[in-house]
This record gives sequence, structure tokens and C-alpha cells, in this order.
Amino acid sequence: MIDWIGLQNFHFIRPAYLLLFLILIFLYLALRQRDNSLHFWQQVMSIEVLDQLTIKGSNYQWFSPSKVMPIVGSIAIIVAAGPSFTQVPSPFNEDKAGLVIALDVSETMQQSDLAPTRLLRAKQKVNDLLTLRGDSNTALIAYAGSAHIVMPLTNDGNMIRQFIKPLSPAMMPRAGKIPDNILPLTEDILNPTGVPGTLLLLTDGSSSEAQQNFQAFFQQQQHQLVIWAIGDDKVKAKPGSNFLPLQLNSLQQLASASNGRLVRFTHNKDDIETVNNYIENNLVVVNDGTRPWLDAGYPLVFLIAFSYVFWFRRGWTLQW
Repeated sequence: MIDWIGLQNFHFIRPAYLLLFLILIFLYLALRQRDNSLHFWQQVMSIEVLDQLTIKGSNYQWFSPSKVMPIVGSIAIIVAAGPSFTQVPSPFNEDKAGLVIALDVSETMQQSDLAPTRLLRAKQKVNDLLTLRGDSNTALIAYAGSAHIVMPLTNDGNMIRQFIKPLSPAMMPRAGKIPDNILPLTEDILNPTGVPGTLLLLTDGSSSEAQQNFQAFFQQQQHQLVIWAIGDDKVKAKPGSNFLPLQLNSLQQLASASNGRLVRFTHNKDDIETVNNYIENNLVVVNDGTRPWLDAGYPLVFLIAFSYVFWFRRGWTLQW
């Protein structure tokens, strides 16, 4: 699977080698001019006379050294420039980087557009994410009108599974939906680790006041925000019903204001993999000069080596 998220950090470790493309272009044009057997005569004869003395035909070869050379040269230059989009992983950062899961346990999460309820489906998604992440450090916060740390950072996913199972709106001391309350708790959990972490917010809506507070918080922190929109935006409220649709627009605005990312709920595991990729790539996005970048050009060396096989063909070098 291609890591499309990591590709946003693509760059060349040694970009000065890209100037070799100028030499490659010069060599290619020189070879083409040499292959033009009429080039010398065009300087001393008129086009009309030369046309009468020339036997029509073509010695064009679609597969020849002159055609392979610029391709192999381009690959070699790219390898020399050192393409990279991933830093060398730091075992210390991986052990310390934390994920805070903030689960909305308000009354709106009891809506049934995702059967049986949004809250139950959100819990299932969290369990699948914990399975995918293994023993990574994870904390759990539950919020409605107030926010509470259910489980501090732990690498025991089974503990979080046990504590998330009984969460319901009836357990929350204050009704409502105020996601702002999770921000100081997130700071208390992630800041002591000393490395950037992730706040994963599973909810079905937000407010303009939360947007302002989240924007101010993430402007001061290196942590990232990932919003997991729990609900089906295709289901609309019918006249006279008590159904509260998914507030997708407000969640998109919250993610944009916080320089975060929004992941929409899917019935398969695509959203789980997307969330996990965002979490794993958080440390790469942060400018960490202590970790060198991995040179991703080495696999292309095999393509260059394979091209040399053609030079063992009989008559190959005569086809220029």
C-alpha cells in the first residue's frame, strides 16, 4: 500500500545532482544531431537539390541505445539526488509519543443513523484502531458537558477496551457537548512525553466557540488534531422528528482552524487505516533535525543494473 500521506514530505537529500539533467539533455541532443546524416549536407546544399539526391527511407529504431540512454540516465540522476519522504524512526520518540482518544458521550451520539447507535459504532472503531496500533501509548478521555480522563497513557489496549465498554451519556455528570474541556486534559497527558502526540476526537458535531479555542490551543502546541466524524451525513432530519444529523460542516471548520485532519466514518476499515496513517506520520511532519532522512532511491539501482543487460546483446551498440 502506498503511503500517500507520507509523500507530502517528499524532497531530495542532494538536490544539486539534479543539475546533471542539463548534461543529459545536451548529450541526448548531440546524439540526435549525429544520427542526422543529412545535417552536414544541409549546410552546403539547398533543400530542393538535397531532396532530389536523397533516397527516401528511415533507419529509426524505437528500441535502441539512444532511446534507453536518457531513461537510464534520468533514473541514475534521481538516485544520486537522493529522493526521500521518511525520516529514520527514533525508538525513543516511538515509545513516548502518545495518542489521546477523546470520545463524545453526549446524547446526540445515541442517534441511530449508524445502527444501532453512533456511540456503539464509535467504540467498535476505537477497538479496531487499538488492535491495529498494538502496544502504542494511548489514553482515553470521555466528554459531554464535562470531560474526564478515563485512562491515562498506557500501552495496554485491553485496559482501554474494558473502560470504554460501559461509557454512556447516563454516566456523565453534566449533559451537553463541550469539546473545549478536553484541551487542558490533553495538554496534561501529552506534554510530559516531550514529543508531538495526537488528539483523536470522535464526535458528531462541534460549535463556533470550540473552533476558536481549538485554534488557539493547536497554534501553541506541536500536537496534531484528527477528527473522526461519527455519523452518516446522507441521513437528513425528517419534519417533526427528533433526529439530529451529523454536523459535518462544523467539524470540517474545526479541523481547518486547528490545522488538523477530518476523517469520515466508513462501514469498512478504510477510515481506520487513514486515521492510523495520520497518527504514525505525525512525527515525520515535525521538523526533527536529529533524525536523518531515509534515502528511498536505492531500489532504483536495480533498474539501472537491469538496463546493462542489453549491452550484452549482439549488435546492440551498432543501433545508435
